[in-house]
Amino acid sequence: MSSTKYKQALVFFSAGVGDAILLVPLINELKKSGFKVAGLFTSPYDCESIFENTDLFDAIEIKKNKLSLIIFSVFNLRKFDAVFLNHFSFSKSHLILSTLFGKQIYTNYKEFTSVQSSNSIHFIEPKTDTHDALQHLHLFNTKAILQDLDFNLKYKPQQNNPFKLPSNYIVVQASSANNKAPFKNWPFENWLRLFKHLSNTTIVLLGDATETHLNNAVNSKDYPNVISLIGKTNLNEVMEIIYHSNYYIGLDSGLMHIAVALNKPTFTIWGASNPKLYGYEWMGAKHKIVSLSLSCAPCSSWLSANNSRVSNPNQCPDFKCIKDISIEMVTDELEAFMKIK
Repeated sequence: MSSTKYKQALVFFSAGVGDAILLVPLINELKKSGFKVAGLFTSPYDCESIFENTDLFDAIEIKKNKLSLIIFSVFNLRKFDAVFLNHFSFSKSHLILSTLFGKQIYTNYKEFTSVQSSNSIHFIEPKTDTHDALQHLHLFNTKAILQDLDFNLKYKPQQNNPFKLPSNYIVVQASSANNKAPFKNWPFENWLRLFKHLSNTTIVLLGDATETHLNNAVNSKDYPNVISLIGKTNLNEVMEIIYHSNYYIGLDSGLMHIAVALNKPTFTIWGASNPKLYGYEWMGAKHKIVSLSLSCAPCSSWLSANNSRVSNPNQCPDFKCIKDISIEMVTDELEAFMKIK
């Protein structure tokens, strides 16, 4: 695609926090190529607040229902030279509306069919075992490689400390995917053992309202090093807390992606998800993945999932890929990770 043809670009944000961060390299590349970029947020997860204290966008449009999208289309007919819908943002209604306010539309939705095609709609073939952020960047630059990915949010810290956190702490998220994905979640009793192993380290535990049941386990004299803010923060506050932390420990989650975008080291425990699509070990020693790499994994993947055992990762009979990761394996790997400067 020749960037000289385009002046205005619009990027759909229709999924969760992690996917929002995975679109950042696309936006940075568009900006570098001279585009003015608008973000169109249809996601129910308030992902727009991630970008509130950044200079990433020239405009942010928040449209949470079909009527508001139709009105937006009417008032912005053919305004945008290029519109980008990744595989999470794709729907028939989004595609149709995009043809009203966009001159050229780009998508990598794998179920794209010729019936949906036109001269203005371009399907970019997704590539197996290719990082999702790179899949998104390929919507604009098909020759891009991993090293071209720029996750810089241009975040402006607010320097406030409403939770009176100490100057040195690590962030931990011990539950993922709104507590709905057992194939991602390491048993919480293992986390409790890890917290005791890190007894000389202040841990700030983050999570959303679906994970507040975890508070009961850590709000005791047995875990004086743990400050649980589960269910007590919004995304703006989470951004600030992660920004001022030393590093992130957790799972394949939206907060992991935020930590990477804020240039924080990450130590993550992986189950059935595909780290080639969502992980960051390729960025160097600052990002460590712990995984059993079973022969049946990854069964959770929008692209080329391993269906040798189950077709739906939530229906796995034992979740061995995450439950069989021992506390000893994690602590050994973590000790080595914490020595990296």
